[in-house]
Amino acid sequence: SVHLRLLKDLFALMSTTHLKVEVNELARALRQPGIKLGVRRAYAHTFERLRAGLAQTERLRDEIQAMLEGSFKSLNAEYGFSLQAPPAPVLTRFYRDLDQIEKSHLQYLSLGNALRLAQPEFAERLARALMSRLRVVYEAAVAEVEVWNKSAAAQLDAQLRERRRNFTRRIEAVSRIQHAAGGLDERIRELQAQQSELHLLEARLGELTDRLVEDTASAEAEPLAA
Repeated sequence: SVHLRLLKDLFALMSTTHLKVEVNELARALRQPGIKLGVRRAYAHTFERLRAGLAQTERLRDEIQAMLEGSFKSLNAEYGFSLQAPPAPVLTRFYRDLDQIEKSHLQYLSLGNALRLAQPEFAERLARALMSRLRVVYEAAVAEVEVWNKSAAAQLDAQLRERRRNFTRRIEAVSRIQHAAGGLDERIRELQAQQSELHLLEARLGELTDRLVEDTASAEAEPLAA
C-alpha cells in the first residue's frame, strides 16, 4: 500500500545504513594521509545532507499523517469506529541536535589541530565519535516515529478486536436463540404428538365406555326377561 511504502521510505532515511552513506564523504576525507585538505568542506556538506534528509523525513511524516487522518475518518464513517490519528512526531529538536554535534566537533578540524588530524589514529577516533553521536540522534528519531506508527496501529487493532468480540457475542446469541427455538419446536412437536395420542386414547376409552354401558344394560335386561 501507499502508506506502507511511505513508511518504509521514512525509516530508510533514518536508518544507520543511510547515515553511513551520508557520512561517507567525510569519512574518506578523514582517511586521507597527511594534512586533511578539504575536510572542513566535506564536514559542512555532510551536515547539509543530514538536514536535507531530516527535512525529507518530515515531508514523508506529513504525507503519512494526512493519509492516516483520511483513512481513520473513512473507517469511522463506514464502520462506526472512533479512531483518532495520533499526533505526528515533532522532529524539530533533532535539527538542534545536529547543530550541536556539528559545532562541537568543528573545533577538531581547525588549523590548530591540523597536525593532530594528520595522525590516522586521531582521525579515526574523530570519525567514530562523530558517527556514534549521530547514530544516537537517528535512533531517537526512529524511536519517536515507531511510537507514532504503533500508536495508530494499536488503536485500529484494539477497535477491530472489540468489533470482532461484539460480532462473536452476537453470533453466539443468535446461535443460542436458534438452538432454543429448535428445542421449543421439538417440544411443541412432542406435545402435539402426545395430544394426538391423547385424542386416540380418549376415542378408544369412549368406545370402551360405550361398550361397557351396552354390556351392563344387556346384563341387567336378561334377568328381567327370564
